[in-house]
Amino acid sequence: MSLGFLIPLFLLGMAGVVVPIVVHLTRRQRRNVVHFPSLMFLQKIPYQEQRRRRIQHWFLLSLRALALALVAIAFARPFLDRSGSGGIGSGGPREIVVLVDQSYSMAIADQMEQARDEARRIFDGMGPLDRASLVTFSRGARVVARSSSDRLRLRGAVDTVTVSSEATRYGPALKVAQTILEESTLPTGEVYLVSDFQRNGWSGDEGVRLPAGSSVVTVPLGDGATVDNALVSDVVLPRQIVGGRERITATARVVRRGGTEPRETSVALEIDGQEIQSRAVTLEPDAATAVTFQPFTLSQPHTRGTVRLSPDALSADDSHHFVLSPGSSLGVLAFEGARAAGEVSLYLRGALEITEDGRFDVRARRGAAVRPVDLEGVQAVFLNDAQIDGASAERIRDFVSEGGGVLVAMGQDGTWPASAADMLPGTLGAADDRIEGRGGRLGYLDYDHPVFEIFSGPRSGDFTGARFFRARRFEASDSAAVLARYDDGSPALVERRIGRGRLLVWTSSLDAFWNDLALQPVYLPFVHRLTEYLGGRAEPVPWFVTGQVVDLADPTALETAGLVSSEAAGLAEGLEQVALRPSGETTALPATEGPRYLPLDEHGFYTVRQPGSEPDRPFVIAVNVDLEESNLTRIDAAELALQIEAPTAGPGAGPRLGEPAALGREDQERRQGVWRWLLLLALALFAAETALSNWVSRRTDGAARAAAV
Repeated sequence: MSLGFLIPLFLLGMAGVVVPIVVHLTRRQRRNVVHFPSLMFLQKIPYQEQRRRRIQHWFLLSLRALALALVAIAFARPFLDRSGSGGIGSGGPREIVVLVDQSYSMAIADQMEQARDEARRIFDGMGPLDRASLVTFSRGARVVARSSSDRLRLRGAVDTVTVSSEATRYGPALKVAQTILEESTLPTGEVYLVSDFQRNGWSGDEGVRLPAGSSVVTVPLGDGATVDNALVSDVVLPRQIVGGRERITATARVVRRGGTEPRETSVALEIDGQEIQSRAVTLEPDAATAVTFQPFTLSQPHTRGTVRLSPDALSADDSHHFVLSPGSSLGVLAFEGARAAGEVSLYLRGALEITEDGRFDVRARRGAAVRPVDLEGVQAVFLNDAQIDGASAERIRDFVSEGGGVLVAMGQDGTWPASAADMLPGTLGAADDRIEGRGGRLGYLDYDHPVFEIFSGPRSGDFTGARFFRARRFEASDSAAVLARYDDGSPALVERRIGRGRLLVWTSSLDAFWNDLALQPVYLPFVHRLTEYLGGRAEPVPWFVTGQVVDLADPTALETAGLVSSEAAGLAEGLEQVALRPSGETTALPATEGPRYLPLDEHGFYTVRQPGSEPDRPFVIAVNVDLEESNLTRIDAAELALQIEAPTAGPGAGPRLGEPAALGREDQERRQGVWRWLLLLALALFAAETALSNWVSRRTDGAARAAAV
């Protein structure tokens, strides 16, 4: 660090310091004025200066000389040259970006308050030409203040930062910082990353690279000690029908991470805000346990439930919320043809009747035609080896177009009228014998389709053990979707959408006559999932995770997910709604066409209702935190910084890297602004010199007059 001058030529102005010295060493001869009536008899003598032999007012001389010297130095624009010290600010004004982590793990101890204090300290250290931005982040990033030099505004923005309910993701915040620095015109960029640095928040594949000339300063929070944290990782809610009423047996999985000794905790079950059961459990270090509660009766729609632990250092994962409503049975019609051999629907009906929650209401009928009354109150229809006439086919067409689902299993005697051939997803042929003796097998399943999606995991169902001895030839149309094929490539299950519903064709039988699928363990879950798909029914969604979004303008999707009925939620078209968030704030959902998205960014219960209404059982959505954030394993902050910083500039660096070196001296002087203070000091000295000289003059004149008298 050394003293430098931006315009050293102005230092020549210090030669003006000799002026006060000359003034002090030179004096005029005093002239006594005498009034004469005529000057003709007087001799004219030229005025001459006389040198003083000594300086009488040293202090006054010093003030005048110092003031003139300060003016000359100020015009030379002095500054402290730090270019050789390696300081971060040596490149001129800085573009500062402060990234503050607000994920829910920041609620541990006083980490969020520490983060706010660090942000204030950074903003207080800004130079007069620096600009700063404040960005908060969790799963996403939000710019609170952008490129401002107003410290009061930045400090006010810091005061608004609070802990969120979401998990940590460093990528979005660092991409925002990268954009701000790339758009900046300042030569130097600094990114301050204030976080507890959880490893789950960074994968290394985010593709973030800060521009050249910028650096990363990491600010780790907390003391780094292992946190003893217990959490509710999952709640299982199986249903049973007992005495015509639904009974729920809740089982919670409680996990403990950290600790060294066994720990006692309380696990409570709350229903509609009231604690109904409590269990005391002992949690071993880094272990998990299951807690099962006594069954409770589910009789009201939108029943709120919470499994809650005793509070610990991280409170957001101490509770797990869910919402349940009494289920309604899915109406199913198993229709057999009048000429069908035996009870071709025996296995089908048996599989649908084996449920603990009574989810299927099965009707079986044998006849020559499908009557309108047969389709009332049902959502799924199995045409099992039935002879369908033209009138029945048109009734089925209307049923499917309005949202119903039909599966056609042709079997030995099944027929379909030529007048409705366009309804089928292809052309039906005669029966075809599979490989004699051992039979054919299923060689392809579309595991991306909802029917087979649940069987995609390991040990979730094996279709390869089933043998197929006979099947109907079927040529799928171009618009059809083939969901399953035999090992010879011929279609086994084909789908076609008609209106709002769907029609599927199964080319073999649903009993044990043409195949032995009905004798395999996978038959039961396969029939259940196939029926739910036909009826537009999915597994209920008792809770969501923060960061997800719900479209409240799509009642069909909500009903399909088992979340709520459109009537109960009040989701009629053109109806205005309001959502009460867990924090107590409201979100307006105007009655507009198109989707009405409700972002779920807080954990707890969202209540949706019409403005001004107070329903007894409002539509409720349960939201839980992402448990990835509960893994408090840290990443090395220096390692993260190295992955996103630009490489050190070499001799061939681009113009942006060369800009700080070319403008360094000028930017340092502008940032320091020493000349302003020098001019103010010189002005103060001139004022003091004027007052002092006037006082000295008055005193001297008074003494001279006294001597003359």
